[in-house]
Amino acid sequence: MDTTVRTRTTFTEYSALPETNQIVELIDGEIVMNPPLFRHQKTLLAIIGSLLPFQEVGQLCIAPSGLHLDEANSFEPDLFWVRHDSPTCFLEANGRYWHGAPDLVVEVLSPSTAYEDRSVKFDRYQAIGVREYWIVDPEALFVEVYTHNGAHFERGGVFKAGQSFACAALNNAPIDLSSWFTG
Repeated sequence: MDTTVRTRTTFTEYSALPETNQIVELIDGEIVMNPPLFRHQKTLLAIIGSLLPFQEVGQLCIAPSGLHLDEANSFEPDLFWVRHDSPTCFLEANGRYWHGAPDLVVEVLSPSTAYEDRSVKFDRYQAIGVREYWIVDPEALFVEVYTHNGAHFERGGVFKAGQSFACAALNNAPIDLSSWFTG
């Protein structure tokens, strides 16, 4: 099922919700619940496999893992990565939410989330200074890579299955897409 349920609320009310393994986000004051499709999860697992070697120098976080941006926005990116010495993102004292701009955010598109991932979330990630943002399309089999230049995102390219690209957030480490979009 790929249906979005929306409810209006504040971060204070949102943060009082019980812990869950469901993906529940606060986007512009609305609670948004999106159960992912299998192809989404399969692609996400392949991406995680590509990024596991970088846990030595940073923290890899996967949804559901809350990223508190402001009173109206707390996202649960499919995946985000934070350098251990990050000056822009930290785990809040409650141990439940990360706060600030991660070094890397990855959103895997689903029909019910594509609009938010490309608009509202893109804008928020850009505004807070996320260093690199990947929008992965598991249906069309490509990833769009955006790198923050200090003022806004610049598109670094669109890469399809079998290609690779250099990840600026990971010291230009090569990211190989050969296993991301397999049957």
